[in-house]
Amino acid sequence: MTAIDRIERRRPSWAHLWALLWALSLLTPALAVAQDEDEEEDDPDLDPTRTDEDDVDDWSFEGEKVKKEVVKEEKVKKELPPEPSRSGVSGNWYEIAVDCANCETLLGQTMGIEDSLVMREFFDYIQIASDRKSGEFVYPSASQKIPLGISASADRVLIYQYVIDTGTRLTDTYAKIWDLRLKADGGLLYGRKYEVQAWTADAYEDWDRGYQAKKSFIDSKKLKTYVALDPVLKLSTEEPRFQVGDSARIQFVGYSGFVRSDVKQAAIAAEQEKLKAAAEAEAKRARDQKEYFRKGENALDDKDWDKALAAFTKARELGFESLDLNYNLGYAYYKLDDYEHAKAEYKVILTDDPRDTEVRYNLARIHEKEKNFDGAIKEYQAILKFNPDDSSARDRLELLKAARAMLD
Repeated sequence: MTAIDRIERRRPSWAHLWALLWALSLLTPALAVAQDEDEEEDDPDLDPTRTDEDDVDDWSFEGEKVKKEVVKEEKVKKELPPEPSRSGVSGNWYEIAVDCANCETLLGQTMGIEDSLVMREFFDYIQIASDRKSGEFVYPSASQKIPLGISASADRVLIYQYVIDTGTRLTDTYAKIWDLRLKADGGLLYGRKYEVQAWTADAYEDWDRGYQAKKSFIDSKKLKTYVALDPVLKLSTEEPRFQVGDSARIQFVGYSGFVRSDVKQAAIAAEQEKLKAAAEAEAKRARDQKEYFRKGENALDDKDWDKALAAFTKARELGFESLDLNYNLGYAYYKLDDYEHAKAEYKVILTDDPRDTEVRYNLARIHEKEKNFDGAIKEYQAILKFNPDDSSARDRLELLKAARAMLD
C-alpha cells in the first residue's frame, strides 16, 4: 500500500483538509521516486500514446518481443559474426517457401522472407564457396553440415545433394537437385527443385550414424544431366515423375527459392514488375498476331493479294507461327506470281506433313507455269501415291506426260 493509500478515506473537516494538504506536500518527492521505479511495469492506466514500451531490440527464437535493457546507461546490441566474403554468387543463401509450387516465374509469387537477423541466426542455409564449385548445407540447430555439389554460370546455379540421414532408411530419396536462376539483383535464386528416388539397396550404404547415398550408383555427372532431359523439363506438379533407370526416377517437386541475407524486398518487387510488364506486352503481341492474321484472311476473301500479303507478313514479324500462316502466305505469293517465295512456304508444310495433297496441287501448278514439267509430274505422282483414286491428278499426269513426249 502506497502513502496515498494509507491516508484515511473519510469526509474531511476544514482542519482535516489543511492537515491533508500539508501531508501531501511532504509526500510529493516520495511519489515521484515511486512513479519512476514503476515506469517499466505493465500498467493498463499508462498513456497509450507512449512508444517506448514498444521498442524491440531483438526477437527470441519463438518470435516473442525482447525488451531493451539498459546496462550502465548504454544499449546492449547483439553482434553477429560477419558473413563469409562473397564473390559472384558465393555466400549464405536461405531456402524460402513460395506460395505457388508450379509458377515458372516470380510473377504473382509471395516469398516467405523473414528478417535477415532471424534468418542468419536460426534458419538452415547453404554456403557457396567463392570459386562457385563447391558448398555445404548448414543446419545450425543440429550442428551439422552436409556437402553440396555446385555448378554455377553467369545466371544459373545448379545445386545437388546426395542424401545423408540418421537412423534406418525409410524413404527412397537418393538425392536432391535445384536448377536455379539468379534474380533480384543477384540476391535471389529461383527455379525448379527435383528429388531423385532409388529403391534398390545398391544405391545406399551405411555410415556411423545412419545411411547415405552411394555416389557410385549415380555419379554426379549423370545426376546433373537429368535436369536437361526434355521429358524432365516438361514435368509438372500434375505429372511429376520420369523414369531414369531400372530402379531410379526423378520427381519434380515444384519451384523453390533461396535468398541471400542482404536481399532487398524492393529488388524482388522490381523483378516482379518487370515480369508483369513483359507478360502484358506478350499478351498484346499475341492479340496483334491474331488480328493481323484475321485481316489477311479477309483480304484473301476480297482477292486483295497485296493487302493479304502485308497482313500475313506483319503477323509473322510479331512472332506468329502456324502452318496455316505458311499456306496463306504461299497462296498470296502464288497469286502475285512470286513463285520462289510461294514454293518456300509450301515446302515448310510438306516437311511437316508430306501427305498434304492440296499443297502438292499448288506446287504442281507453279511448276507448270514455270514450264517445269518434270517437277509437276513428280508432285502429281506423289498425290496418286497417297490417294490412288484421285482422278484429277491422274488426268493431269497423263496430259503432262504427253506434252513432255511431244517436246522431246
